Amino acid sequence: MADSHTYTDEYRRECADLVIASGRPATQMADEIGVNRKTLQHWVQRRKMELEGAMPTADPELKAAQKRIRELEMENAFLKKAAAFFAKDQA
Repeated sequence: MADSHTYTDEYRRECADLVIASGRPATQMADEIGVNRKTLQHWVQRRKMELEGAMPTADPELKAAQKRIRELEMENAFLKKAAAFFAKDQA
């Protein structure tokens, strides 16, 4: 059995989809797949939430865009503070 950090997101999603599509219990499928029972149950639970729209999917492009937005917001905040500092000296 592989370490939990070696499973790719795609593999986790495929295993969860297999369990959901089969309708069989995750604990039973875990032995066949070769994954820890609790781990597979967690993957299935997260996948069901994603499919229901209860939680956002882990889209790499979305994460990158959100990171860039945070960076730009921090830059804007810094520039506003700098502008206020220099405007204070001119008054």
